Amino acid sequence: MPPWVASVPRAIACSRAKAIDRVAASFRCRRAVHPLRTRSASTYVSPTAINYRPNVPPRNQELYNALSGLNGAAEQYANLGRLQLALRGLAVENAVTRVAVLGLNSQVGAQRLAKLLVADPLADKAGWERELEKSPEEGAVLLRFGDENDAHAPSPLYKILSVPSRVLGTNNLEILVSTLNVNAPSSAAASATESSRDAVLVPKLQATSARGTPVPYPVHKTLVLGEGLDSAITYGQFASDFTEEAGSMVKVAIELPAPSTAPEAAEDSASSVPINTVIGTKGLDAFRTSVANSITYERNWFASGLPTLSKWLVSDLQPADPIKPTQKALISSLLDDVEATITKEDAQQLQLLASTTTPEQLNAEMIKNLEEWAEKSHRELRDSLDEAFAGKNWRKLGWWKLFWRVDDVSMITEEIIARRWLVSAESDAVYLAGRMKQAGFPDEVRSLPGYAEADTYVKAPADASGHDVSIIENHATALSTVVNPPTPWPALLSSTRTTLLATTLPPLQALAQRLILTTLSTTSLSAALSALLYVSVSTVSVFEASSLAALGLTFSLKRMQKVWEDAREAWKVEVREEGRQALKRTEGFVRNIINGRGPGAVVEDEGVEERKKAREAVAKVREALLKMSKE
Repeated sequence: MPPWVASVPRAIACSRAKAIDRVAASFRCRRAVHPLRTRSASTYVSPTAINYRPNVPPRNQELYNALSGLNGAAEQYANLGRLQLALRGLAVENAVTRVAVLGLNSQVGAQRLAKLLVADPLADKAGWERELEKSPEEGAVLLRFGDENDAHAPSPLYKILSVPSRVLGTNNLEILVSTLNVNAPSSAAASATESSRDAVLVPKLQATSARGTPVPYPVHKTLVLGEGLDSAITYGQFASDFTEEAGSMVKVAIELPAPSTAPEAAEDSASSVPINTVIGTKGLDAFRTSVANSITYERNWFASGLPTLSKWLVSDLQPADPIKPTQKALISSLLDDVEATITKEDAQQLQLLASTTTPEQLNAEMIKNLEEWAEKSHRELRDSLDEAFAGKNWRKLGWWKLFWRVDDVSMITEEIIARRWLVSAESDAVYLAGRMKQAGFPDEVRSLPGYAEADTYVKAPADASGHDVSIIENHATALSTVVNPPTPWPALLSSTRTTLLATTLPPLQALAQRLILTTLSTTSLSAALSALLYVSVSTVSVFEASSLAALGLTFSLKRMQKVWEDAREAWKVEVREEGRQALKRTEGFVRNIINGRGPGAVVEDEGVEERKKAREAVAKVREALLKMSKE
């Protein structure tokens, strides 16, 4: 081999080093003359601005108006953060592009990766790089183009670093460095309005005080960094619902050990890239040490897998006519999300309508439940009262026991009504009323046909003297001025029980006391007449005079027995009849409600108009976007 052939690689390396030196010198000269590039104004609008109207470029006006209409028509179906980001991008000529670098459960690796992507190998290590190498104690970090000495207003959400990087300045780019928590349960991370896609493309930033709700920060593209295969598997489970739909908006970089051989360059369309930031950092440090280490830098840089990420970072960011590809991708993705949400809600409503019982079936089911309740309640009324009237307490009210049980009449009868009179029927009525209300039936009784409210018991208020006056309205003959308000039908049994206690117990108690007094008076009078007869008539013997007292005693006891037993039987009949009437009245009310006041023949979908308007707004945006692309 000729000696000049062996010296070719060395000559090439030397010429490459000299060329790099010339480029470095030229760049340093330009940077000395122009220390700070002119960058576009921020698209952020203060939330305190009053009646803010952006000066939208004429070519973006139609699309901006269509997106504004989508903000009003599909507000509940769209991610408002991403929608506002799209509107701000259309409001200026060259909008800032936001890219997020999110570390899986850790921000250290994300900061190291962001530094390698925007660092200038021709410049010495800057102060902002040292800040990124520190542990993330202050939360998220925002990298903006500018001089390191630029002053920024403090933000409770992130720390701002000015970076004099050509990558940021040329592409009008901002990079947010934060974390992505993928260990939360899917039910908490993905809900009806927030999915794992939103968690990646709209990172949540926590304020420095660690209080309050996390603030969303929407971005155009996201680079997710994981360490090891375990993190890749975890992220795959977390983002399984949008991995195929993310496209170029989301890139996954997995930190893996350096391969033994030179790896093949990953395809630009690949959704994940293996990288090694340690090798990339070594190559960068070697090149900064000496330009003669350019070959080592180039070898390490390609071995680290970072060229693929660098190319992805600046792809589709160049100003284009009419809008940047990243802005167009954001709007298209936003429209796809809105349509997917509307379609999902349509499917849920169709499933709900398909599983909804028809009014005829619902009425038949409620009638069957009502009949079962009525049958069970009538059986309870019969059995419970039979058991109560055959019990020990009721036998205590025998006529001959009234002399020492007269004060227990109210207590015993009240206990029978309170504990034996339709107790289970009342609780079952409440349960039936709950089922009817859930099915859409009304829960109030208002002048139902066939049942006059004048036949129901009403408790009048206390009169002027303070006494409680209880009355019974009896058809049109009642003169009471009491207004009977609409009564929920499950309370009819309770109100009837209250009326029974107020109207039947006092008369029965008074009758018992009156019978005792009458019996004692009649017996005492006959005894007095017998004694007077014996004293005044000498021919009358004691036996003959005592017969008169015995006659009076027998008459009074016989009358007491007959009146009291008749009153007890009448009270038993009245209690049974009132229970039967209450059950019949309640059953009639419910049957009238079911037959005449059902939930309606058709179950309407209240959100159909809203979804229709949302679809129309999406169609307008797509039409405006297509029209702008053809211009």
